Amino acid sequence: MKRIRFLGDYGDGGGSKRKQVKKACDPCRRGKRKCSHGISNETPVQQEGVRRQVTMAVSDLLDGQLPVHPVNEQPPESFDSREIDNDNHQVLPSAQVASRFTAPFAGASSAHSFFLSIYTASGVEMDPAQQLPPSRILRPSFQDMRAPPSERRPGVAAGYLPMVVKAVLPYLEIECLQHEIHPILPIVDFNTQAFASPINQENPATIILRQAICLAACKSPSARQHLNLPEIEDGQFALKTPRDFADRLFGVLKIAQDIGLVDDRLELVQVLALMTFHSYGPDGDDEVARLCGLAVHFAYSSGLHYSSRPGDVISEARRVELLCSLFALDKIVAMITGRPTMIHINEIYLPAEDDDVMRSLSPGLTLLFRLCKMLDRVLDLYQAGSPDEITKENCVWEASWPEFEELVKDCKAQILHPSTQACLELLYNVIGVISYRPAQIETIEPRSSESTSPLIMQSSRVRHKYCAQQISRLLDLHISKLPFIPYAASLSLTVALRSLRHTTLETTRRAAREDVERSLRILDELAEIYWHAEQASGVGRQLLQAYDGDVY
Repeated sequence: MKRIRFLGDYGDGGGSKRKQVKKACDPCRRGKRKCSHGISNETPVQQEGVRRQVTMAVSDLLDGQLPVHPVNEQPPESFDSREIDNDNHQVLPSAQVASRFTAPFAGASSAHSFFLSIYTASGVEMDPAQQLPPSRILRPSFQDMRAPPSERRPGVAAGYLPMVVKAVLPYLEIECLQHEIHPILPIVDFNTQAFASPINQENPATIILRQAICLAACKSPSARQHLNLPEIEDGQFALKTPRDFADRLFGVLKIAQDIGLVDDRLELVQVLALMTFHSYGPDGDDEVARLCGLAVHFAYSSGLHYSSRPGDVISEARRVELLCSLFALDKIVAMITGRPTMIHINEIYLPAEDDDVMRSLSPGLTLLFRLCKMLDRVLDLYQAGSPDEITKENCVWEASWPEFEELVKDCKAQILHPSTQACLELLYNVIGVISYRPAQIETIEPRSSESTSPLIMQSSRVRHKYCAQQISRLLDLHISKLPFIPYAASLSLTVALRSLRHTTLETTRRAAREDVERSLRILDELAEIYWHAEQASGVGRQLLQAYDGDVY
């Protein structure tokens, strides 16, 4: 009988003259069939190295440590620096792959575009560190391992093993915090099965949904004392700010979502919607927009845009509540990221305003839904159009602008907590700022849209400046931390910088300078919670230095 040595068999024998074949995998060996899944062609030393890495990772898990590496850690040399071209099945060098990357799109209503318009008008060259990084085209879970340290998502880095995510879950078990989001955005149904069931590793949704709530609630000052996660012995993951906590928790939720640990569509909608509350870095808006799109996709695939029927899993009241929340979140994400909206009011079914179901909505959600319907109309200013149209000074609101107190009375929102009222008033003023779009190409005489009367244009300009000043006042108060908070501060800073640059009166210039410094201070305070605040503060200071250099 001919003696055969398998490729995986290594020892102290010679065996060089024996025929070498691949060892069949266990299922094929049991079925006594030809195997095409044989072990890899790695050398015995490489195989032993892989086994050692897996053993160490599992050992770290059992010790209560997370297999998460610092964001600035270099990717291991074992990763190939080439990429597969899926169309031609060819291996491309890394330089050729990099040339295919494009920078993420920044829409006209995004804070980045507002700042960029000031750069363009001022003739200031943007610091490369403040520019958006190129997009990556690999699979979400794998691209973090291949990305350079400056572009890698926090909480997930090279060497992370998705196969052991289920083992990580017990160490990320976090109790649900009392948070301030539910009165405004009742995304989570606390009667859902994931909450009705006890925390159980066999049902990862019971843990993941609680983690998603913590991700949204961790930005509240009252949650600061509860932000605890296991730390690695060398202290590299000592949590110092809510942003550190959110970055690390987001990384774990991202992996859990990528590998499909939540399989119930309605539960997945809630997890994805809560994940959009956190933008982690330069390409975070891309991820926020993608997650929001997935939440809307699964909402549609669950039939939430149709009325509920008797016997459905979800009641009509809960369907309307969740759909209104997603509608509002879609408009806010579209505003912040500068992308088109995905939910259109004429493509979903909602009862009439005087219907009992609509009247049963909480006052906070009712007011938010009303504001986001206004926002939906204002975002028409930032739709794609011809270059001549988008360079013109324009505004969209042709009717009288509603007072915030009138909206509060109509929605019976006087009973809301002051911090919740302040948060909704902040959104009201944000909508007021972007309801007027200044000319993108500045001239001595501002151009007016032919379809807009001078009176409406003038009132829009006044509202634009007044609402920006109100934003600064509201941000000094204790308000619920929703995703548009750093965006609001960026808008206030943008208007103050533009006023400082164009004003000719000394008193107005002094007031504008004070507004700029106040906005920068607010952004610095928000930087430990939001990456956007840190980025906007850096850009704002660079513009202010450029202005001071021109003046002096």
